[in-house]
Amino acid sequence: MRRRGYSRDMADALTAPAELSFRRYGEDAPPHDHGFDQIVLPRRGVLEMEIEGRGGRVDPGRAAIVPRGARHAFAASGENLFVVADIGGDLMKPFERLRERPFAPVTGAVRGLLEFLAGERPGAIEPGVATLWTPLLLRGLSVAPIAVDPRLARAAALIESRYDQPLTVRDLAAEAGMSQSRFFARFADAYGMTPHAAVSAARLRAAQRLLSDTSLSIAEIAVRTGHGDQSGLTKRMKAALGVTPGAWRKRR
Repeated sequence: MRRRGYSRDMADALTAPAELSFRRYGEDAPPHDHGFDQIVLPRRGVLEMEIEGRGGRVDPGRAAIVPRGARHAFAASGENLFVVADIGGDLMKPFERLRERPFAPVTGAVRGLLEFLAGERPGAIEPGVATLWTPLLLRGLSVAPIAVDPRLARAAALIESRYDQPLTVRDLAAEAGMSQSRFFARFADAYGMTPHAAVSAARLRAAQRLLSDTSLSIAEIAVRTGHGDQSGLTKRMKAALGVTPGAWRKRR
């Protein structure tokens, strides 16, 4: 039996050009490789990785690109969830330069694709979705800058860990060590959204997760995710997703 969050080994083959899943990872995994390319993207938590001896992490601002045959290991602690795309060689051919860098920034285009998957449960995602979604992901990563300023990544990580608390541009700029105006402009350029929009998106993802995975009341979920009250959460979900929290929970 594979450990939770384990990748296929070299003997396994993809049954489609791309396979897409949500995975949770445990404390550690011994080094291994596989016969297809793999991209690991953040939803929540941090995944420490080593790919062919190069260390890094998957966090709110970064994704990992594991080339086929590359020896790699990983570890995560606490609550976490990641989107994993296993990609066949034919689909990867136009984007082979991605294999040259094991870690890539999650910019606005890629974050938008992740938002499209919001609310999915851990496990495999429908093949039709993977077939359409993965080429867009590869294109988004291929046009991204080489790296996001680590100061901005710190602010993005703060949003993911403290979305339930009042967060201002001043707080985030202080975390990044920048003036507010400089931080605002550089964050929007790097992530394709304003800091306010990033906080709002993090709160909405958390609410979707709690609606899907818990029996907490909608009012309690609103408070826990920084929406203030049930009416605030309802207004936000209707504006962003076109559904009420109750309808979302029933559908899921």
